[in-house]
Amino acid sequence: MNSKNLMKYLIACSLCCGAAAAITACSDWNDHYDADTSLLDSQHASIWQNIAQNENLSQFASLLKKTGYDEVLNASQTYTVWAPGNGTFDYETLNSLSNDRLMKEFVENHIARNNYPASGAVDKRVYTLNEKLMLFSGAGNYAIQGVSIDKPNLASGNGTIHMLKGKIPFVQNIYESLNNYEYPIDSISTYFHSYDVRKLNEQKSVQGPTLNGEITYLDSIFDEHNDLFLRYLALINREDSNYSMIVPTNEAWIKAKATIGKYFNYLPSFEFMENTSTTDRKKVDVKIRDVKYLKDSIVNLMLTAGLFFNNNMYDNRQLKAPDAATDFHCDSLYSTLQVKFYSEDASRLLENTRRIEKSNGCVWLTDDSLRMRTWTLWNPEIRLQAEYSSMVASSVNVYNNEPQRIYVAPGTQNPEVKGHISDNAYLDVAPVAQSTNPGVVFYLPEVRSTTYSIYLVTVPANITNPKNPTKPYRFSATMGYADATGKNQDNDRSWLAVSTFVSDSAQIDTIYLGDFKFPMAYYGTGDYYPYLRVNSSVTSRERANYDRNMRIDCLILRPKELDDYIKEHPDYKYDTGIY
Repeated sequence: MNSKNLMKYLIACSLCCGAAAAITACSDWNDHYDADTSLLDSQHASIWQNIAQNENLSQFASLLKKTGYDEVLNASQTYTVWAPGNGTFDYETLNSLSNDRLMKEFVENHIARNNYPASGAVDKRVYTLNEKLMLFSGAGNYAIQGVSIDKPNLASGNGTIHMLKGKIPFVQNIYESLNNYEYPIDSISTYFHSYDVRKLNEQKSVQGPTLNGEITYLDSIFDEHNDLFLRYLALINREDSNYSMIVPTNEAWIKAKATIGKYFNYLPSFEFMENTSTTDRKKVDVKIRDVKYLKDSIVNLMLTAGLFFNNNMYDNRQLKAPDAATDFHCDSLYSTLQVKFYSEDASRLLENTRRIEKSNGCVWLTDDSLRMRTWTLWNPEIRLQAEYSSMVASSVNVYNNEPQRIYVAPGTQNPEVKGHISDNAYLDVAPVAQSTNPGVVFYLPEVRSTTYSIYLVTVPANITNPKNPTKPYRFSATMGYADATGKNQDNDRSWLAVSTFVSDSAQIDTIYLGDFKFPMAYYGTGDYYPYLRVNSSVTSRERANYDRNMRIDCLILRPKELDDYIKEHPDYKYDTGIY
């Protein structure tokens, strides 16, 4: 997914809700059980009554009662309970947990809906109430998730109890691990959980009696949802998934926010040139309701958008390897939003991280820094395909009143021309007459408040036909933008390397125009952009030496820090944003 589509996707997702990502399954209350037991008096009692009367399950019973599960297991619904005996688990530690954690990590980890007897050969995958997938297996001797069953098939009127020789280990999934229990990750935990929604599903829940005019429920089914699951295309709450997530510590989060923030400086109001033609210009006053909120939202989105990876993708397969944290090498990684990290950046991203296994993948806990280069996502190169009409703001003195898109089919490029056309097309800016100089204005999308090294790529006339005569282009360029006060500046030449530029007619030529610093960020403000005006600059006396018909492949806005790095490392590979 390129940077433009990524922005649109993220902004759209932040304004709407997706479908529920995790729904607790409803039960079939008509299931019967086939338990083998001699405890004839107890088989008519409820699961709770049998647990409460069993002296060896008093610790388990105490924790059930603390979380309200004594009432759940005393109702008529069918359950299977794997109950750890006294002394086989750390009762005091569990008893000290909050009710929510105790219920999620212990009580619901030992209970499943429906009846699962231990009889004959058993090899089943069972979902417990906390949506964990457990392996229940054996033939004569039985176990669940490797924990041996001491006494199987204690029948009850509403299900079965299997007594265990220990507690079933609770393994967090990636979503559940976003807490502050073990690691200093409060920042990302607070951000992520601010999007949590938990709503009672009245249609799937089993109604109980009406008390004080309000309906009660014997079995409550909740729809659990978090917008970020779909925003980042990462269902990290799903047990049947396999993801990697880079999790920044609080210190790394704070540092990254400070770095990202400098690229997203906004103004409460600014002028936008809606019509950039020289004859009928029109300014629009744009107001941003809450600059602080916009900046914080964009920074948080940028910080988290590149942290998720689907381990099942071919390029990401090495993330599954247990030794990847100490010896990681790959050609590339793709985030769930298709942000591509080539080998150098991928290895850097995982430097000094700690790989921690989860039930649906793993997390990579950073140290004090998130080692993501600024230009891989937060401030990427902007490569504007000139032939895309949506980015052409206006033109002047152009044949047929508008520049034309010219497609160059693969394999048809003149082999004598050096270089390659990006996206197999270019913009033909032909003059309306031989005596006129044409011009074109390009909108510059998704610009950040930073300095860009700006390049224009030209195509010679003989790109497909070697017989076409070729002459260089001579042109000028100016920038239109909102200054630090929000006022539109329409004809800035001060940043240019030279006053006019001349192309190389023997190749697809990348011409450096100069470095320009934008005072404000346009990313996230809507369809408001700065613009670059390019005009042919050929006098009548120079027509024999220069071609007034400009052929433009693309514009490149490369962040200054990336441009400097490429000059020092010419073999460096990186992803570009195509518009």
